[in-house]
Amino acid sequence: MIEVTAIEKNYGLKHVLKGINFEVKKGEIYVLLGKNGAGKSTLFKILSGLTHPTTGCVTLFQHPLSDLTKQKIGVSINQPVFYEHLSATENLSIHCDYMSYPLTKERLTTVLALVGLQLENETPVKNYSLGMRQRLVIARCLIHEPELLIIDEPLNGLDPKGIRQIRELIQTIAASGITILMSSHILSEVQAVATKIGVIYNGQLVFEGFKSDLVTHYGTKLEDFLINKMEGELNETY
Repeated sequence: MIEVTAIEKNYGLKHVLKGINFEVKKGEIYVLLGKNGAGKSTLFKILSGLTHPTTGCVTLFQHPLSDLTKQKIGVSINQPVFYEHLSATENLSIHCDYMSYPLTKERLTTVLALVGLQLENETPVKNYSLGMRQRLVIARCLIHEPELLIIDEPLNGLDPKGIRQIRELIQTIAASGITILMSSHILSEVQAVATKIGVIYNGQLVFEGFKSDLVTHYGTKLEDFLINKMEGELNETY
């Protein structure tokens, strides 16, 4: 599904990504952990075609990144931007026009229902709560029937109820066969949804493992282990 080989990204003398290699297979929920500034968003931008790597190679769906492969991806990176004076339905319709996707009322109703929004709701997005905005973000990612979602911090800023709702939504989406690559700071939720976990520190992928193996090996110490990896600590004390 995703193959990243020796990706580096430099902005002048600043080395943001340093030889990143990883793979996401079909059906996985791959969660990338890392502190702010570690390079997660830059990597996601490269994978979605919003910026180009300085060196290295990205393969999606067994093909180089192209306009065709981009059509198969639903993306949300950094702070999502909407047409604030328009409704959810109007925002999604504009997105589908941009993606050259023939939106039907049936598809619109299905996706809005999946994320807990209503087709008839004409409320401008500017009046949405944070939880509603996050659900609309996911609806926009899904509306054109992608095979892969790339979502940056979908749980950021939500209250406990909102976190649970988005977590359950992510699990439902994955169960439908869509592959998910996401980042998160909320380690308890990472453990709840991830099938595979990667940790990026200072532009390098310093750790990667399947959640089932990690839970078996570290048990209740898993959160401590992941925090230490995010802080760049190499030695294990478990």
